[in-house]
Amino acid sequence: MLKKVKTRLWRLAARWDLSRRIGGSAWRRRRFLILGYHGISSYQEHEWGPLYLSAAMFRRRMELLREHRCAVLPLGEALAAGRKGTLPERTVVLTFDDGFHDFHGVAFPILQEFGYPVTLYLTTYYVEFNRPVFDPMCSYLLWAGRHRELLQWPEVFHAPVPLDDSGRQRAAAVIRRFALERNCSAREKDDLLAQLACRLAVDYQELCRRRVLHLLTPEEASTLAARGVDLEYHTHRHRLYRSRERMFAELEDNRRRIQAYSGREPRHFCYTGGFYLPQHPAYLREYGMASATTCDAGLCAPGADPMVLPRLVDTAALSELEFAAWLTGTAALLPRRRTRASEGQLGDDRADQAGAR
Repeated sequence: MLKKVKTRLWRLAARWDLSRRIGGSAWRRRRFLILGYHGISSYQEHEWGPLYLSAAMFRRRMELLREHRCAVLPLGEALAAGRKGTLPERTVVLTFDDGFHDFHGVAFPILQEFGYPVTLYLTTYYVEFNRPVFDPMCSYLLWAGRHRELLQWPEVFHAPVPLDDSGRQRAAAVIRRFALERNCSAREKDDLLAQLACRLAVDYQELCRRRVLHLLTPEEASTLAARGVDLEYHTHRHRLYRSRERMFAELEDNRRRIQAYSGREPRHFCYTGGFYLPQHPAYLREYGMASATTCDAGLCAPGADPMVLPRLVDTAALSELEFAAWLTGTAALLPRRRTRASEGQLGDDRADQAGAR
């Protein structure tokens, strides 16, 4: 209901020229919008998950930035200009999370066409163990095998599991718990994925050949950094921790690898899954971070805490009208629901032996 009301208001704002006026106002000029992306489909990923956009939709988003005459700045430059009060009109910052291979193969070439700078928050465990990331690939395989009515896997499930929407969600949770309880290594998790694919009659080797849900290789990360991509912190294992010591160790693991790939020190952080505990901003400040982004939609306003910066996560569910309303700032003037982030982002404060998600 709220979404329908907002859509009507945005249409009225566009019709009455309010969107253009807000976009050109001093109020909007004092603020900048951080856009967040996860993946741009290189195969069928956009049909599977809402965080994936098709290449055509992503290109259209970039065209809208140009049509609305947005100033697309690097993250560090936007933060500095925001502090000084020298932001250009309709400033936007582009960020990507995780570092999936499709960023290298699909997203970055499109960004280059438009000449837009980008920050890539890179989680590094699966960069080095370059196989499909366990959690998302588990969900992807269940989706790819949805043509089968039931999944039978006696070693994992007590009874056959239906492969409708709710059944697939339950199955993914059970498989993840199965791996966690047995403290499976990364290699053992990959074997579980291969077994799951076999039971669903999905060609796992073909998905691996296409590098679906793989992260970048170290060489690809270095190439991107050399071509101007800003590689920044996203933890090593895609996990946050309650304790300061374990959190700092995780950041160090991430930092060393990013520095090796890029030849420079990272300074900015993105909370995994948008989740953070009350103590995390203080941890990051002590560690020396310049900023940290969330998944809470909003514009970055003067005086905002740089350790909890708002960010609009762009998905296929976001209409072109709503996306444009965020570019002008109109959408930020309306009430919105806070993102509910999962504590599943928290790791065990003991050293993780099994690696990442």
